[in-house]
Amino acid sequence: MAYKNILFDVDNTLIDSATIAATVFHNVTAEYGFDVPVQTARELVGIPTDKILERLHISPVQEITEAFTVAIGEHKDKLHYFPGISDLFNDLHARHFEVGIVTSRTAAEVRSDLGAFPEITSANIIVTADKTTEHKPSGAPLEYAVTQNHLTKPETIYIGDTIYDMQAAQDAHIDFASASWGALPSTDFSAATFQPAKPQDLLKSLMNA
Repeated sequence: MAYKNILFDVDNTLIDSATIAATVFHNVTAEYGFDVPVQTARELVGIPTDKILERLHISPVQEITEAFTVAIGEHKDKLHYFPGISDLFNDLHARHFEVGIVTSRTAAEVRSDLGAFPEITSANIIVTADKTTEHKPSGAPLEYAVTQNHLTKPETIYIGDTIYDMQAAQDAHIDFASASWGALPSTDFSAATFQPAKPQDLLKSLMNA
């Protein structure tokens, strides 16, 4: 069955942001007396900030999460799409794919940080971290997107840059394509349906499925 619904992660899938996020995370947690190497933070980008803090046993979670949200917002002017993403969006819409967003960002973060990316903020389907109680690597956010928007799983694929994205797709029983252009080189995507090197390669895979 051909795909009709293309769901995207945001950070380091569409937007080149993970290094900025990891650096800001390092700086913010340092203000609270914690030394989190940038590389450690980079490897955890892809799950909600509060869950990263819990995993690293850093507290107070809510206060630091709020401080991070404020700090990352100060860097929003540095964010940009990866090369080829704007063309990919145009091509998908021209071919009448339903394009949606499933992100670990909260709705507040999307509103405050992603105003320069209307393809994201005005998507018909947008699932943020505050829509579900479980988050990636759980498939709950993807299940929410499917259920709330009456999608058919065999016609739906999720594109992301982390192992958590792939695990979420597996948990939700939908296909997955790796955003290899934004992923850490060490990530094992051998279980992915597609492993496109560039956004243009993703479009070819979708059209030939």
